[in-house]
Amino acid sequence: MNLTLGQLHRVVRLTSTIGRKRHATFLAGYHIKEESYLNIKDLDPNLAGKTHKAQGDIRLVNDDGFAWLPDQSIDLVLTDPPFNIARDTNFHTYENNTINSYRFDAEKGWDSYTPEEFKDLLKRWAVEFERVLRPGGSFAIFCADEYLSDLISALKDAKLKPRRTLTWRKPNAVPVNRKHMMMSACEYIVLGVKGSKAVFNADIEFKDEPEITVQEIIAISDKVSTIIDLEVRKALEKLDTRPSASRIKEIVNNAIAEVAATAAERSINIYSEDEKSAQLCVPNFVNFNSKAGNRLHPTEKPVNLLRYLIELLSKPGDVLLDPFAGSSSLGEAAVLTKRSAILVEQDQEFYEKGSNRIETLLNSKAQSLFE
Repeated sequence: MNLTLGQLHRVVRLTSTIGRKRHATFLAGYHIKEESYLNIKDLDPNLAGKTHKAQGDIRLVNDDGFAWLPDQSIDLVLTDPPFNIARDTNFHTYENNTINSYRFDAEKGWDSYTPEEFKDLLKRWAVEFERVLRPGGSFAIFCADEYLSDLISALKDAKLKPRRTLTWRKPNAVPVNRKHMMMSACEYIVLGVKGSKAVFNADIEFKDEPEITVQEIIAISDKVSTIIDLEVRKALEKLDTRPSASRIKEIVNNAIAEVAATAAERSINIYSEDEKSAQLCVPNFVNFNSKAGNRLHPTEKPVNLLRYLIELLSKPGDVLLDPFAGSSSLGEAAVLTKRSAILVEQDQEFYEKGSNRIETLLNSKAQSLFE
């Protein structure tokens, strides 16, 4: 017989508070269902007096902090905080620029600190992340390369465990200063856990995932691109004289054609023979185009990159936190992956944009149910 913790009160005297989760034990023949640390609706009284919106399983809060969040209430902190790299440049003169300038904060100051001020902020953020994460909860925090070591140190000082730094490669990076230095075509994401036994979904059961996951798509495409990359390099390395551009095109076409069948065959090695599961070997790099075109926020992250991280580091029904929500990209990703999310954004403009974005998404999903 399956009982929730609340129902079990009628059978035995048991204390249940926010912060206790997933007692997968058996007691007197009763199996206790897994429950989240925090039911998103239980948070609403904490938000009294604050500018906020409740939209489905998403809570958007216009605030500069999250002291009102209960301790040990969050399954995954996934956030893109300020990088402290905003500065005035001539970036706007690049003909295909979609960002306009490295002055990301548009004189609002949310990405402009002295190095010491910013390092102090990293320490304060890390302490708060540790406070709200449940034991076994994970974090994935975007960071500029120049502050990576400072972020990792701050997380360790807060008694969190950084495990890997994920490199996000951006194939569509803008070639600024290409004649003078390497392009800035990567961002970094520090991954880790509070305590141990973090969720890491390297094995996928099809009965739990009726649709193909972003993790599978990335694993398949990475395998194919690696095989093709190696074959093209080998073909070009055989040349002993400079070829024409048309000859290079022919060589590349031939190389791809020669390995196409092999690449297709090896791309499905992740699947079990009965085609009921997938087993992934997840590297510490991933390729996604950066958000281009009409941005709601100057440093907006692609939703599919966030979906990839969410699917990898949490379970459906888990509660996510983004305390630097911007235009609520994480909220969209949470809706699409069936998670709850708490989105905190101090800037009124971006808070409103994010709220409109989530409202539009939820309305479109609701409408699709009747089409």
